[in-house]
Amino acid sequence: MLPYDWLLCWRGETQRTSAIPPLLLPPRGTSPALFCFFFFLFSFSPTRFLASLSFEEGDVLSEFDRDGKSQKKPRKMDQSLIHDAEYDHLLRVLEKNLEIPQDCTYADQKAIDNESLQMVFERVKFTRKGAELKALAGRGIGYHHSSLNAKEKQLVEILFRKGFIRVVTATGTLALGINMPCKSVVFAQNSVYLDALNYRQMSGRAGRRGQDLMGDVYFFDIPLPKIEKLIKSNVPELRGQFPLSISLVLRLMLLASKGDDPEDAEAKVLSVLKHSLLAFKQPRALEMLKLYFLFSLQFLVKEGYVDREGNPMGFAGLVSHLHYHEPSNLVFVSFLVKGLFHNLCQPTRRGSKCFSQDVMERLVLVLAHLFGRRYIPAKFQDANLKFYQSKVFLEDLPEDFKAALDEYNMNVTKGFASFLLVVSKLADMKQEHQLPLSKIDFTGEECEDSQLVSHLLSCKEGRRAVSPFACLSGNSDADLLHPETPDHVTQCTIGISNISAPVLWPQRLDNQGRRMPLNAYALDFYKHGSLLGLVQDNRINEGAAYQLLKDFALTIQSISISLRELCGNEEDNVVLAFEQLSETFSEKFKKI
Repeated sequence: MLPYDWLLCWRGETQRTSAIPPLLLPPRGTSPALFCFFFFLFSFSPTRFLASLSFEEGDVLSEFDRDGKSQKKPRKMDQSLIHDAEYDHLLRVLEKNLEIPQDCTYADQKAIDNESLQMVFERVKFTRKGAELKALAGRGIGYHHSSLNAKEKQLVEILFRKGFIRVVTATGTLALGINMPCKSVVFAQNSVYLDALNYRQMSGRAGRRGQDLMGDVYFFDIPLPKIEKLIKSNVPELRGQFPLSISLVLRLMLLASKGDDPEDAEAKVLSVLKHSLLAFKQPRALEMLKLYFLFSLQFLVKEGYVDREGNPMGFAGLVSHLHYHEPSNLVFVSFLVKGLFHNLCQPTRRGSKCFSQDVMERLVLVLAHLFGRRYIPAKFQDANLKFYQSKVFLEDLPEDFKAALDEYNMNVTKGFASFLLVVSKLADMKQEHQLPLSKIDFTGEECEDSQLVSHLLSCKEGRRAVSPFACLSGNSDADLLHPETPDHVTQCTIGISNISAPVLWPQRLDNQGRRMPLNAYALDFYKHGSLLGLVQDNRINEGAAYQLLKDFALTIQSISISLRELCGNEEDNVVLAFEQLSETFSEKFKKI
């Protein structure tokens, strides 16, 4: 019996154990080649095959009469169906062959009970990397870096401490502030960020207290001279930075006025002001900190955040909520007070609570200038680059907002310049007259007869806050707060520079004097909602883009909630516009 005849007997009424349903077989009289094609498709994916075919009058299966005689020649079948069936079958075979046996895992199933394990997995069920982390955790493997959200990081940290996960690949995020001891640490690749401090912190993870007598540290693909330098180098000395800011002073005033225990709140505020690391190592800096505190209070009173008795008022709560965005938080409130957002946020028609797409995009444009400032190298403006989804380069602020920003910067600049002139009296002029690198004293008295020295030192006249060394380049007190002026032109011994001024310059220049454009990632995402588009066009790493969008969404949400609490009018257009924007942006962010 031929193979075809053997298969045909399955269609007979006497064969009841057939594995092929009779409805799937062609009528009698079908050519052997066509029948083999039917059987080939059925052996791979009968469901896909039936779904792919739509039998109509005149098709192959209807081209036979009841006697099984062919009425006309069968039509040539689409070869793509064969290819799809072969492809699906090969994928199933490959997936089965590559399947990892269940016993090939680093996970310690006895380390945690199944109920607790599922509870940890449930927390990352709807997160971006939750499924991937769950699958890796099942094999006892995890990874940890700054682009993971809090729940994803906690999954790795909890299961690693429990002993369920035994291998973790991580960046420097595990170096500081996380209790994750292990038996061995492997430095797998060289990096410019791998210095003596990070090495000490990361290698210090090796050796679990109470379990290991010693820990093991391994180096892989790192040059031997770099290893020797890491092991022998001393840990860098901690240096105090300038501890105060306008927002911090405002938060301290809120703590002092709103605290349940006034005496305890006052003690905490004084502790922050007096016991900074900068003041501990430089006692002269304490006087400068007092003067900056007075300048901050004067600024807060002038802008209407604090009354003359030191009690917070107005938009003090909103500014303190956005403290990590200083000075953008101060500029935002100045825009709000001037009524610029009320002019912008006009509904589609009178009495409506909805705002057009154009209004929302202009609102995102303003917020991107304030809270989404990420610069692009100036050379990309001249490059002939093709962008597919994003506009990449952020447009300038609207004219009314730009004029208000210039006015704000001018007022702050005047006040801060006066403050620098007062603080400059605290400078150590003996140290200021030392050359920066060689530390050679040069007051000019040694070369009084030299015309060149007399000419160079004459530039110091009328200059008080500028360093004597920076004066040689022609810098004056009037240039202190210009955006083109470097940060180091002020006297180094006063411990403060022009970067501490709460000003927001609309543009920044690189070291060649070229304007650096702002990245329009926030506005581009609001338009197309694609994280991949930001990676391809805006040149932002996927993890970094996710964190930037998350921070931007939380900022909008914080503004929306604060405005709703502060505004007594439930129908205020600005409040409604920010609520609509917060909802829309959050929905797009949750989809990525």
